[in-house]
Amino acid sequence: MFWRRRQRETFEGSSELPGPLADPSQAPASQPLAETIEVERDASRAACISRVAEELGRRGEEVVELFEEISSSTGWETVMPIHLRRGGEDVFAEVETGPWEEETVESVLKAAAVLRGSEYSDAPLEVLGAYPVPSSVRYFCGRSPAIGFQLDLVLHDDPKNAGACAEGFKEAAKRHWDLNLSYDPKGLPAIEEHLLATLGERPEGGARTQILGALVRGYGCYAGEILRRRITPKGSWRSVADWGEDLVLEFRSVTADPIGKARAFLENGPEDSAAYYVSYVLEELNN
Repeated sequence: MFWRRRQRETFEGSSELPGPLADPSQAPASQPLAETIEVERDASRAACISRVAEELGRRGEEVVELFEEISSSTGWETVMPIHLRRGGEDVFAEVETGPWEEETVESVLKAAAVLRGSEYSDAPLEVLGAYPVPSSVRYFCGRSPAIGFQLDLVLHDDPKNAGACAEGFKEAAKRHWDLNLSYDPKGLPAIEEHLLATLGERPEGGARTQILGALVRGYGCYAGEILRRRITPKGSWRSVADWGEDLVLEFRSVTADPIGKARAFLENGPEDSAAYYVSYVLEELNN
């Protein structure tokens, strides 16, 4: 599959890259590209990528390819702007000339997800932005089990389709944890143990684990599908504007919020267990 960059809306909550541009006396290849190269604001992105590549070549960097198509093992594709070889290692660079709007962030995270699922899964990914790069983008361009698992879910995330999010979570659990999930509530405690273990690992630099909405929806929709399938009569997913989440699960007499419960678990840990919530709801509604 391949996605095209769409018209972008304003993205709130961006945070600035730390530090000034690099001291020219230091070797460029030893520093992140974001600290050694300035990107012109609102310039043509394609022209800017070419100019950045030319500058890298003048500095002695080995530019392997521009606008290289990368494929993941699961069939997703993206185009990476710059592919370098540095010290025998593949390095990729994203370049953004416009403001960091919501769809810009989404596009870069999807590109990172495809890269992590490709033959270049261990390659560093650097982001050059004309505007300050959001902390979420910098974080999820890193490499750790927590980042890899969540990026996998980004490719299957659909806020309007609970079934797709649940299936995406199942597939990611198989690839990353070797768990064969079957919408059985008995498997939820093991899932939560894996989530806590994965999210508890710190990436490079010891940064605190960040949580993507794709993970919240993925786990919440998987837990919700267990409820929907095992309560008689079956429930149905509904989009709502007055709840805190994208979707809630409606039954004949009550409304459940498994996505909200998944968020609480991911934020607070075992004291807000979604596994316990599912067990409680099943017992109450099936009696």
